[in-house]
Amino acid sequence: MMIVFDLSGVFFNNGLKEAIRRISEEYQLEPKIIEFVLNGSFAEKYRIGTIGLAKFWKNAKEYLKVEDIEGIKKIFFESYYPHPESVELLKNLRNKNFKLGYISNGPQDRSDFLDEKYGFISLFDLGLFSFEAHVRKPDVKIYRKFIEKFNLNPEEIIYIDDAAKNLVSAKEVGMNIILFQTVKDLENKLNEFGIDI
Repeated sequence: MMIVFDLSGVFFNNGLKEAIRRISEEYQLEPKIIEFVLNGSFAEKYRIGTIGLAKFWKNAKEYLKVEDIEGIKKIFFESYYPHPESVELLKNLRNKNFKLGYISNGPQDRSDFLDEKYGFISLFDLGLFSFEAHVRKPDVKIYRKFIEKFNLNPEEIIYIDDAAKNLVSAKEVGMNIILFQTVKDLENKLNEFGIDI
């Protein structure tokens, strides 16, 4: 059985929520405008890797009408950190020889920043980012691309995500699914699949 994780909100904290709060306070911007720019349709090409990074941040600077876009970018990247319990869980699963993967909507620059800071990619055997797939969750195509890229049997995958809409698509391609709430709850749900932590 392969265990595949969403990253933001499961392996990492909900960094987007934290970033929106901090950017809103520091730059006096409406939270929903920040969310639109970082994760809404404004960010679609950024998240799926079909716009240059410099171009995206230039557009964001103009849209938000701020001078200090580098400061906003810094807060956005630095608002994410791995849950220590998630790191521990991954290490325990790896010690028991389970294959580990991830499917993430992370944009390239933020993903690179977090891997440089935390070295998280080395905890997994394989994974797929939306910027590599040129499609993002909950689009069913990203799950199909993940299965095809690594030649996997979806019935042998347990996919974990904190967003129910993403689990619907994963189930559609034949994966087993778990809605993430806490690491303890996740361990109990993995036990139900016969995976002893």
